[in-house]
Parts: sequence; structure tokens; C-alpha cells
Amino acid sequence: MLKKLIYVTLAHIILLTTANVADAQSRLSNAPPQSSTPPEVVVEASKIELFKMIGLQRDRDVRNLIFRGTSPDLLDERGDHALFVAARDGWAEGVSLLLELGAKPNLRNKWGDSALMVAALNGHEAVVKTLRSKGAEINNAGWTALHYAALGGHDNVVRYLLNQGANPVAQSPNGVTALMMAARENRTEAIKVLLEYGADSAQKNQKGETALDWAVREEHKAAVELLQRAKK
Repeated sequence: MLKKLIYVTLAHIILLTTANVADAQSRLSNAPPQSSTPPEVVVEASKIELFKMIGLQRDRDVRNLIFRGTSPDLLDERGDHALFVAARDGWAEGVSLLLELGAKPNLRNKWGDSALMVAALNGHEAVVKTLRSKGAEINNAGWTALHYAALGGHDNVVRYLLNQGANPVAQSPNGVTALMMAARENRTEAIKVLLEYGADSAQKNQKGETALDWAVREEHKAAVELLQRAKK
């Protein structure tokens, strides 16, 4: 009797095991096939899609792509990252979204420029303020957002950055100041604001040139007059 019971139990175990294997095989055969696409191809495709959605300013799609694992810090074919592109285009909502989703506020592009710099260059004051509120640096070494704002002639952004503590006499690696950049482009309103906040018209670059020298060379009469008065 015991022997018969053992045989029955073993037969039951074999039957259950066989059934489980068959069930597993059935489920595997019905499962969707695993993707054979290399991971790097998937990353590249999602990166291209991210920059496309940023260009179209579609915040929901940008959010979904990043939620699915696309890094906001990847560079496009030009060497720019997502935050830089959104800032360049003046998309303030997109800049806020990318920062919320983990984009680094001080990340530089391939050429060493930050999102704050390009926003300042293009006069996107709302973007500049958003980036500053999230810790974007204004007094970094070398070229600064103030240089770029002065170059673009955006006196409102120049004033904002100076009120935020930007150094009015900061110099680039070759000694160029924001005042020189404004003088070169005849940005008279930016020149006035910079002088008001303590920019030094006598400050020289590595070649021994002043902002006045730059204005004279470019034959910008209005800038020359402003800078000559500042010297007195």
C-alpha cells in the first residue's frame, strides 16, 4: 500500500512539473519578441526625438521622453545640450521643465557656453531669471553671461545680472570686458548701465586696448562720446 502511494505521489509530481514546464513554454512562445536593436541606437533615436520636441516646444513629449530614461544632458550634433537649446530659443516653460527633471543649470556645451550665456546673448530675460533661480552661475571664470548680454545690447538683462551681483569689470581669458563688447557693437544703453554699475572705461585687455579704443576702431560715434565722458 505504501509502495503504491509513493508511486502515485511521484507520478503526481511528474505530472505537475510537466504541466508547469508546458505552461511556461506556452507563455514564452506568446510573449512579444525581445528587441534586437542595439542600446546605443535606441539612445540616439530617443535623443533625436528629445531635441525635436524641444524645437517644437512640446512640454508633454519632453517630459515623457525624460521619464522613459532619455538624459536631458545629452549633446546634439552641434554639441549643445537640451537646456542650452531651450534657453537659446527663449522657451522659458521648457527651461523650467528641464531643470525640474534634472538638467544641470551650469552644464556647458561643446564650445564652453552655458544656457545662461546664450539666454543673455539673445535677451531672453525670463529664461535668465529662471536659470538664476536654479543656481546658474554669473561670476564664473572666463567669459560670463554679462559679456554676452552686453554684446547683444540687452540693457535690461545687463542691469538684472549686475543687480544679481555680476562683476562689472570681469575679464575673459584675453582680458576682454563686458564694456568692450558693448563698445564694439555700439550698444549705447548697455554702455550706460555698465558705467552706472562701476565698469572701468580705462580697463585694458591683454593687447593694452580699452573699450574706447574698440569704439574708435569701429567708428561708433555714440559709444565714443559716452566713453570719452566717462574718462573725465
